[in-house]
Amino acid sequence: MRRFLPVLVLGWLFCSCAQPSSTEQFLRSDGSGEYNFELELADTLASYDLSFYSVIDRPLFKRDTLVSFPLQVVWRSPSGRYFSETVYYPSDSLRVRYRSGVIPSEGGTWSISVSIGHEPSGFRGLGVICSQNKAI
Repeated sequence: MRRFLPVLVLGWLFCSCAQPSSTEQFLRSDGSGEYNFELELADTLASYDLSFYSVIDRPLFKRDTLVSFPLQVVWRSPSGRYFSETVYYPSDSLRVRYRSGVIPSEGGTWSISVSIGHEPSGFRGLGVICSQNKAI
């Protein structure tokens, strides 16, 4: 039993040092409508799920007429290539799936810049969640 205990402890330590399968970043609103995130998409054999999340404060008894608002999303690859798109964030959701099953064409650190032309009243900031799925 004495010989087995150190092996058990080392095995537990080895497993506890693994990279987390999900990362999360949140940036508070400064009124500029610009949010820049860096995502580590190192494993080109894995797929990734990306979600945006936010907090929008609203008055309790006031009807909200905002249905959704646009996010201009610009991706930059580790080698400097760009991709841009506009997506819409539903104002009644705290968390929204942005992309599912993304397989990066290049491994490394990717940058995502998100621009919100007119931040909704009570907008507190924007966050991104990146979850790595098991390698193919």
